[in-house]
Amino acid sequence: MGFNERRIEDAETDVLSSSRSTAVSLAAIRDGRAKLNEHRKALLDRVPNQGNDAKFVSGFIDVKDLAYLTAATGDEFALLRGKDIDVLWHGTSLECDVLPKYEQELISHKLELYAHSHPGEPMPEASINDRKFLRHIGQKKSRVISGMTGILVEFEDTL
Repeated sequence: MGFNERRIEDAETDVLSSSRSTAVSLAAIRDGRAKLNEHRKALLDRVPNQGNDAKFVSGFIDVKDLAYLTAATGDEFALLRGKDIDVLWHGTSLECDVLPKYEQELISHKLELYAHSHPGEPMPEASINDRKFLRHIGQKKSRVISGMTGILVEFEDTL
Protein backbone atom coordinates (compact mmCIF):
# COMPACT_ATOMS: atom_id res chain seq x y z
CA MET A 1 0.00 0.00 0.00
CA GLY A 2 1.38 3.40 -0.99
CA PHE A 3 1.80 6.40 1.27
CA ASN A 4 -1.19 8.27 -0.23
CA GLU A 5 -3.49 5.27 0.13
CA ARG A 6 -2.60 4.94 3.81
CA ARG A 7 -3.36 8.59 4.48
CA ILE A 8 -6.81 8.25 2.89
CA GLU A 9 -7.50 5.14 4.97
CA ASP A 10 -6.41 6.93 8.17
CA ALA A 11 -8.65 9.89 7.36
CA GLU A 12 -11.65 7.57 6.86
CA THR A 13 -10.91 5.85 10.18
CA ASP A 14 -10.69 9.23 11.94
CA VAL A 15 -14.10 10.26 10.53
CA LEU A 16 -15.68 6.96 11.62
CA SER A 17 -14.10 7.23 15.06
CA SER A 18 -15.32 10.81 15.43
CA SER A 19 -18.86 9.80 14.40
CA ARG A 20 -18.88 6.96 16.93
CA SER A 21 -17.62 9.21 19.72
CA THR A 22 -20.30 11.81 18.93
CA ALA A 23 -23.02 9.15 19.09
CA VAL A 24 -21.61 7.86 22.40
CA SER A 25 -21.47 11.42 23.80
CA LEU A 26 -25.03 12.13 22.72
CA ALA A 27 -26.23 8.86 24.30
CA ALA A 28 -24.50 9.78 27.57
CA ILE A 29 -26.23 13.19 27.55
CA ARG A 30 -29.61 11.56 26.79
CA ASP A 31 -29.17 8.97 29.54
CA GLY A 32 -28.02 11.52 32.11
CA ARG A 33 -24.53 10.00 32.42
CA ALA A 34 -22.95 13.21 31.13
CA LYS A 35 -23.76 16.90 31.17
CA LEU A 36 -23.66 19.59 28.53
CA ASN A 37 -20.40 21.52 28.27
CA GLU A 38 -20.42 25.14 29.50
CA HIS A 39 -21.09 26.62 26.05
CA ARG A 40 -24.11 24.39 25.42
CA LYS A 41 -25.41 24.83 28.96
CA ALA A 42 -25.26 28.60 28.45
CA LEU A 43 -27.21 28.22 25.20
CA LEU A 44 -29.89 26.14 26.93
CA ASP A 45 -30.04 28.61 29.81
CA ARG A 46 -31.08 31.27 27.26
CA VAL A 47 -33.86 29.05 25.78
CA PRO A 48 -34.89 26.75 28.66
CA ASN A 49 -38.51 26.18 27.61
CA GLN A 50 -40.34 25.14 24.48
CA GLY A 51 -41.18 28.19 22.37
CA ASN A 52 -38.26 30.24 23.73
CA ASP A 53 -35.85 31.96 21.37
CA ALA A 54 -32.68 33.97 21.86
CA LYS A 55 -30.38 35.98 19.61
CA PHE A 56 -26.60 35.60 19.40
CA VAL A 57 -23.77 36.92 17.25
CA SER A 58 -23.75 35.13 13.89
CA GLY A 59 -21.57 32.02 13.97
CA PHE A 60 -21.71 31.67 17.77
CA ILE A 61 -23.82 28.52 17.49
CA ASP A 62 -22.52 25.42 15.73
CA VAL A 63 -24.96 23.00 14.12
CA LYS A 64 -23.59 20.23 16.35
CA ASP A 65 -24.79 22.26 19.36
CA LEU A 66 -28.36 21.55 18.20
CA ALA A 67 -27.78 17.80 18.44
CA TYR A 68 -26.51 18.12 22.02
CA LEU A 69 -29.37 20.39 23.08
CA THR A 70 -31.80 17.90 21.57
CA ALA A 71 -30.11 15.00 23.38
CA ALA A 72 -30.42 16.90 26.67
CA THR A 73 -34.10 17.82 26.28
CA GLY A 74 -35.70 15.47 23.73
CA ASP A 75 -36.89 18.55 21.83
CA GLU A 76 -36.13 19.94 18.39
CA PHE A 77 -34.03 23.09 18.08
CA ALA A 78 -33.73 25.40 15.09
CA LEU A 79 -30.88 27.69 14.11
CA LEU A 80 -31.90 30.71 12.06
CA ARG A 81 -28.93 32.58 10.67
CA GLY A 82 -28.63 36.08 9.30
CA LYS A 83 -25.77 38.31 8.24
CA ASP A 84 -24.99 39.42 11.80
CA ILE A 85 -27.24 37.28 13.97
CA ASP A 86 -28.02 33.71 14.99
CA VAL A 87 -31.42 32.90 16.45
CA LEU A 88 -31.76 29.75 18.53
CA TRP A 89 -35.32 28.40 18.82
CA HIS A 90 -36.41 25.75 21.34
CA GLY A 91 -39.16 23.68 19.74
CA THR A 92 -41.19 20.73 20.96
CA SER A 93 -40.46 17.03 20.61
CA LEU A 94 -42.23 17.11 17.24
CA GLU A 95 -41.50 20.47 15.61
CA CYS A 96 -39.88 23.90 15.64
CA ASP A 97 -42.65 26.32 14.73
CA VAL A 98 -40.72 29.56 14.24
CA LEU A 99 -43.70 31.06 12.43
CA PRO A 100 -45.23 33.56 12.76
CA LYS A 101 -42.56 35.28 14.90
CA TYR A 102 -39.84 35.10 12.23
CA GLU A 103 -41.93 34.61 9.09
CA GLN A 104 -41.23 38.02 7.55
CA GLU A 105 -37.48 37.83 8.21
CA LEU A 106 -37.37 34.35 6.65
CA ILE A 107 -39.49 35.26 3.60
CA SER A 108 -37.44 38.42 3.00
CA HIS A 109 -34.25 36.32 3.41
CA LYS A 110 -32.91 38.45 6.26
CA LEU A 111 -32.75 35.10 8.07
CA GLU A 112 -32.47 31.58 6.77
CA LEU A 113 -33.40 28.29 8.38
CA TYR A 114 -29.77 27.21 8.63
CA ALA A 115 -30.47 23.91 10.42
CA HIS A 116 -32.74 22.12 12.83
CA SER A 117 -32.56 18.92 14.86
CA HIS A 118 -34.63 15.75 15.08
CA PRO A 119 -34.63 13.87 18.40
CA GLY A 120 -35.63 10.34 17.41
CA GLU A 121 -33.90 9.49 14.14
CA PRO A 122 -30.40 7.99 13.98
CA MET A 123 -30.28 8.97 10.28
CA PRO A 124 -32.24 12.23 10.09
CA GLU A 125 -34.69 12.70 7.26
CA ALA A 126 -36.49 15.89 6.34
CA SER A 127 -40.24 15.56 6.72
CA ILE A 128 -42.82 16.74 4.22
CA ASN A 129 -43.51 19.63 6.60
CA ASP A 130 -39.80 20.53 6.60
CA ARG A 131 -39.87 20.70 2.80
CA LYS A 132 -43.17 22.63 2.76
CA PHE A 133 -41.64 25.12 5.19
CA LEU A 134 -38.70 25.72 2.84
CA ARG A 135 -41.09 26.24 -0.06
CA HIS A 136 -43.21 28.67 2.00
CA ILE A 137 -40.21 30.86 2.85
CA GLY A 138 -38.63 30.57 -0.61
CA GLN A 139 -35.48 28.81 0.58
CA LYS A 140 -33.93 26.04 -1.52
CA LYS A 141 -31.81 24.11 1.03
CA SER A 142 -31.35 23.55 4.74
CA ARG A 143 -29.91 20.93 7.09
CA VAL A 144 -31.23 18.52 9.70
CA ILE A 145 -29.07 16.92 12.40
CA SER A 146 -29.81 13.85 14.51
CA GLY A 147 -29.93 14.26 18.27
CA MET A 148 -29.07 10.56 18.51
CA THR A 149 -26.00 10.29 16.28
CA GLY A 150 -24.98 13.82 15.28
CA ILE A 151 -25.35 12.89 11.61
CA LEU A 152 -26.06 15.99 9.52
CA VAL A 153 -28.03 15.81 6.28
CA GLU A 154 -28.69 18.60 3.80
CA PHE A 155 -32.15 18.62 2.24
CA GLU A 156 -33.92 20.56 -0.47
CA ASP A 157 -37.41 21.75 -1.26
CA THR A 158 -38.21 18.88 -3.63
CA LEU A 159 -42.00 18.63 -3.38
